[in-house]
Amino acid sequence: MKRRNLMALVLAGVMAASVMGCASQSGAKNPSETQKEAAKEGASDESGAADSAVVPAGSWKPDHDITIRVPNAAGGTMDTITRILGQGIQQSTGTTVMINNLTGASGAIAANDLLAKDADPCELMTSGIALFTLAPLFNQDIKVSLDDFAIVSGMVSEDFVLCVNPEKSGIHNWEELKAYGEKERILFGSNTPGGTTHMLGTALFGEAGLNAEAVTSDGTNKDMLALTSGDVVCAIGNASACQQFIEEGTAVPIVVFSADAYEGFEGFTVPSVVDLGYDIQFKSCNFLMAKKGADQAALDQIHDMIQAYTETEECKKLAESAKYVPDIADGETVRAMIEDSAKMCQEIYEKYYH
Repeated sequence: MKRRNLMALVLAGVMAASVMGCASQSGAKNPSETQKEAAKEGASDESGAADSAVVPAGSWKPDHDITIRVPNAAGGTMDTITRILGQGIQQSTGTTVMINNLTGASGAIAANDLLAKDADPCELMTSGIALFTLAPLFNQDIKVSLDDFAIVSGMVSEDFVLCVNPEKSGIHNWEELKAYGEKERILFGSNTPGGTTHMLGTALFGEAGLNAEAVTSDGTNKDMLALTSGDVVCAIGNASACQQFIEEGTAVPIVVFSADAYEGFEGFTVPSVVDLGYDIQFKSCNFLMAKKGADQAALDQIHDMIQAYTETEECKKLAESAKYVPDIADGETVRAMIEDSAKMCQEIYEKYYH
């Protein structure tokens, strides 16, 4: 029934690009026939699914479908995470959750689509932190303000690490990399200017007074392959993208861009960039948001639904299949992180890019 239909689509999203509520890139919604049938059917078939039970909707009872905009293509990481957590919202509310993929402009197209609607807890968007930090700095056409949105819940956050390949460079730690950089130019793998890893590398080597040049690509996997082959001396990437190379022994993490040391890689305690004397902290973060003015009590309930769902065996299995580690922070915590990160990005931009 409705629950089963959505679950099938969630599983498809984990396995490959799914079609649950996907819209065309032009922005026009194009719901699948499966969703149309799901919207018409009544009660969910919950028999034999006690493990999937999540918190009830409470005093807020949505009277129409819930739409979550995703500024990435169907089948990508952000899309898959949204579909997984959308399953929990649908189970709690008994209301169909539609995913509308609106790509382009670093999320600004989806954000403006949300702002065009009335403030409504049923009108939501998954956003990345770059929309309010890096994107407006490097693309003057992107004009979005965090003040126009209410943050509902965190979904995932992840650290960035700097890696070296001792087999190719003979460098094992930050001090050795720094000594190398005092004599030679450091080539580091990163994304293009305007991207997170380019900014972090530019700031770190700039603050350390080292001569460094970015060798850019369109993805961390390519940067790590460049490190493996010895085309760069070091590379920066999000922890999950670096993990495979670290496990294979072709990369060694030497710095994490966080206030605390990172112990997520077996056999490594990665030093904090702050402990090394450089206050350059930044985490990748995806979160759910609504238009400012939406009923806060309803938004709080949605956060609680998501949090409760992540504790179910159903969600744990889906998350494991997607290699997804939930981080369901509350809206205030996420907002504070975005604001701090935006301030740091502004300072780096003015010092090194402007």
